[in-house]
Amino acid sequence: MRDRFTKIENLISLIILVSSLFSLLYFIGCSQVDSSEKEGRSDLVTIDYLSAFGKLDRPPVEFPHDLHTKTLAKMGKDCQTCHPPLENGRLSLEFGRKADYGYDSVMAIYHNKCISCHKEIKASGEKAGPTICGDCHQKRPKYFSTWTEIGFDKSLHFRHIKANEKDCGLCHHKDFDKQTRKFVYVKGEETTCRECHKTEAQADTISLSSAVHWECLGCHLKKEKAGPRDCAGCHSEDRRKDIKVIENPPRLKRNQPDFVLLSAPDSELTRSKLNTVPFPHKEHEQFNPTCRVCHHESMKKCVDCHSLEGKPTGNGTTLQDAMHSMKSNHSCIGCHNVDKSDTTCAGCHSLMEEGKPSEHSCNICHIGPPPNKLSKVVVKYKSMKQFKSKLGNTKLSFKRSDVPDSVIIKTLSDNYEPAVMPHRKIVEKLMGYIRDSKIATHFHGSEDVVCQGCHHYSPIGENPPLCESCHNKPFDELQIFKPGLKGAFHRQCIGCHQNMNLEKPADCKKCHKEKVN
Repeated sequence: MRDRFTKIENLISLIILVSSLFSLLYFIGCSQVDSSEKEGRSDLVTIDYLSAFGKLDRPPVEFPHDLHTKTLAKMGKDCQTCHPPLENGRLSLEFGRKADYGYDSVMAIYHNKCISCHKEIKASGEKAGPTICGDCHQKRPKYFSTWTEIGFDKSLHFRHIKANEKDCGLCHHKDFDKQTRKFVYVKGEETTCRECHKTEAQADTISLSSAVHWECLGCHLKKEKAGPRDCAGCHSEDRRKDIKVIENPPRLKRNQPDFVLLSAPDSELTRSKLNTVPFPHKEHEQFNPTCRVCHHESMKKCVDCHSLEGKPTGNGTTLQDAMHSMKSNHSCIGCHNVDKSDTTCAGCHSLMEEGKPSEHSCNICHIGPPPNKLSKVVVKYKSMKQFKSKLGNTKLSFKRSDVPDSVIIKTLSDNYEPAVMPHRKIVEKLMGYIRDSKIATHFHGSEDVVCQGCHHYSPIGENPPLCESCHNKPFDELQIFKPGLKGAFHRQCIGCHQNMNLEKPADCKKCHKEKVN
């Protein structure tokens, strides 16, 4: 009886083994094509329109758009072959589809037009596309998308202004006149495309993608000498390198202020407790590639969407979060934090506690007049120069000559000689980095701030507290987030060197000389 069960067990094991092998072979055969065998394309369009009617019977089609336009051009055909003109003269972006078309109608359009075209090309003796289902609807397509979004920066903007002879109304239409059936351009109220055109079409407003392709691509197709007419020209990182960049283009003119005092909305000024913030608008324009760095979807003022309590127009984001959020690239602090990742800044900022402001940080920005006096004195202030005296209030709390040339660290000199740190050399090096950066000069003010890079959580003065004042010589298991003295020294010094990409010192002996006895 036992032998019989043993044979059954062996047979089951064999079946499982064979099944596993077949499964393995199946998955190997059905696995994705090796990335080295796949072709990356920036013009890849996924045709999955039929998914709107339910689950697809076959995989969607990965359609290389530029490959088809080049083939049509060789045959003397153009975009209208696939995108017939609409009543307004624009080309259809829907490949002949209409909103009221059903499943069978849409499928027939693609199959009839695509397959018939491929057969026509093949009959002429040229290389043509697939004519059977499985060659288009592939589980493992040979293409993968390298599509990237193109941004309309100041350089591109200036080139278009020049090419269109300063006629901003060609692109910036503000309102639609229903009587004349034309768009109305209002000078000085130009805004971004995204203010009206969202990701998805809204009521009578087309989507952003449709608007951009109709306006930009439509314009390029009409002119003999214009921008790209294919997908890769805008959406390929390599091709975008061919687009000429205008260094320091002239300032865009939209009646924007050179200088402004940032505050809460007028209706909330009496409740605002912090002083206003002098903001050099013109200087920020120079340092940013587009206005959308701050004005994300429109050219409205910050307070039009953000208030002390939050507005629905700003998705409930309060004015404080809009200006101070470290997670947003649109906020003041969030944007400035990006600069801290530079190697000249990272030595200190990467080791500081994120989100913990220094004692004087609020007063660096909030140095304008109090909100309750803003309406009376706002006309007096025209530039940041009127606040230079306040910006210089942060002075050294000790004499410059009191900064020691070197500091001997000997607390842990058991197996090694004391470490000699070139203190003044480090301070001067960091101060040099600050002087070379306009933003760092503005926010740091004095050597006192530089000192906080190492002497954190301690008042700055001629004799700052020693590291062992907070860090115990042995590691304290009751304070797991506070390293012991040895760990604190190494994390601070080595961490700074690594984040600033300093090659020296390369090993322990460069800082610690071994004791002879």
